[in-house]
Amino acid sequence: MAVSAVEIADAFLRQQVLLLRVAEGEREKFLPFLREMYTEIRDRLAKGELTEFSRARLERQLKAIDVMLDALLADFQSGLLEQVEQIAVNEAEFASRAMARLEFETDIPAPAQIRAAVFTNPLSIKSGSLLKPFVEDWTAAERRSVTGAIRRGVFQGQTNAQIVQAIRGTKAARYQDGLLDITARNARTIVHTAVQHASTQARQSLFESNADIVKGVQWISTLDSLTCQTCRSLDQRIFPRTKGPRSPIHPFCRCTMIPYLGKQFDMITRAGTRASIGAGGGKQVAATLDYYSWLKLQPRSFIEVAIGRKRAQLFLDGGLSVDRFAALQLDRRWEPLTLEEMKRLEPLAFERAGLH
Repeated sequence: MAVSAVEIADAFLRQQVLLLRVAEGEREKFLPFLREMYTEIRDRLAKGELTEFSRARLERQLKAIDVMLDALLADFQSGLLEQVEQIAVNEAEFASRAMARLEFETDIPAPAQIRAAVFTNPLSIKSGSLLKPFVEDWTAAERRSVTGAIRRGVFQGQTNAQIVQAIRGTKAARYQDGLLDITARNARTIVHTAVQHASTQARQSLFESNADIVKGVQWISTLDSLTCQTCRSLDQRIFPRTKGPRSPIHPFCRCTMIPYLGKQFDMITRAGTRASIGAGGGKQVAATLDYYSWLKLQPRSFIEVAIGRKRAQLFLDGGLSVDRFAALQLDRRWEPLTLEEMKRLEPLAFERAGLH
């Protein structure tokens, strides 16, 4: 029995939840590398106070640490990129199975084609970087951060123990105030972004291979207070199959892309649901509810946390429709507009809201 487009959309949204768990699993694989980084740095700095080293000897020690970090991070990077390839192939297979429920035969791209899309199509983030250089830039930045902290500590006359503590963090703060904790958080962002990019490119490849079925691509954002201005305003928008922004549009973007199949596949009224986390906690809401329509249902205090006090004031008191407020958030390049830029477009709304 054929299913409706809403059921296909629901399948893609459930898959996104699983994908976030996969990304967390990949991030966990970085922790052993992190522990080894700390152990190696600690052991190397135990060989003598760096403040007593000559400039040349200090630089040799820093070079050795940098080489060690490079090797460790390169191993992690290699494993991550290999896993990302497999995730992309799996995502294309999932999308094909989901769409096959329409009782139309779907064409699935060859694994080599999917891998090529992952590594040769740029991320939608501002840098427009390819995936491999994006990950490489992160590893290089983390290496510079560690060696820079050591060099700075020596210049400031710190002991090796103090330098190690700055890198690891303090027990009182559960080691969450050290440089390596920042590295761990950055690793989570990189892993999540890489996995999200792989998923999007795999789905995009499948959508393009089934152009007779997939008429466009719909952007779906997360309904909670953490969603950024750009993603809030893109929620539920439909773009041409080969045009428009794609997730991840920024590091750690949690949005997903689902196929827009055209009205001929809407065999029943769309009555599906999607997850949200509002002022009252997690709950299911109508699948067709866009971000700002959902936000309008929340108390003022929650809205102020989500979008800021002044935007909340404009949103609630400016007399703008939900659609107009959403349209005011981004320019033609999908870049966020400032309040001043919004005011030039809707001065009367600002006056009604008491924002001068």
